[in-house]
Amino acid sequence: MTPADETELAYYRAVEDLFAALRGVPHTLSPRDFHLLRSWWREGVPLVAVRTAVTEVFARRRERGDAGPVLSLAYCRHAVREHLKRLAAMRVGEPAAAGVETADAGCAVDGLADRLDAVVSELRQRRPSVAGVAARVAAELRAARELPRGMIEDHLYSLESTLLDACLQALDEDDRQALEQRATAEAAAATANPEARTRMRLALRDRLLRDLLALPRLELP
Repeated sequence: MTPADETELAYYRAVEDLFAALRGVPHTLSPRDFHLLRSWWREGVPLVAVRTAVTEVFARRRERGDAGPVLSLAYCRHAVREHLKRLAAMRVGEPAAAGVETADAGCAVDGLADRLDAVVSELRQRRPSVAGVAARVAAELRAARELPRGMIEDHLYSLESTLLDACLQALDEDDRQALEQRATAEAAAATANPEARTRMRLALRDRLLRDLLALPRLELP
């Protein structure tokens, strides 16, 4: 196998592994999805654009409360195109000052990844599934450090949602139920409005999850 072949194979594996991690179950791309992925490779779509778009799709579904899983990579194709266009637009004629901002943002992203690495070290023995989630998100952070600052901020927002959702699913059943029950009880005590109670329950659940696992907020200073 030539170095070029190995690079192409690594591209495919990176996307397939990310898609499986976001779904929370092992996943092999269908022939249709592999054809789509190969077309992105041949067109020179940067891996970071694909990974950022796929992560965002899952984050948006979490926001809407969509329960059904994303079964196909094709579901993300429009998001990939939008990220590719945006990445090209932000890099064309980028002024020197913007380049400095991107470098500063990249350093901040490295710091966030380091903090997640610390979570991995702390939880590797006690909560190996959660540690695996944190490690994957840390890798996604480092893969995105060269993006323009505006795209880094958007990507952090998506990764934040992905981190919380995946960590919640990786908890033991008893821990997850206890956390959900506490968030539900506190939200019910705070408001009688059903919509407000639902929003509060989700916010409380995320806060309790952060506290339980010592997760950092994925945001730039």
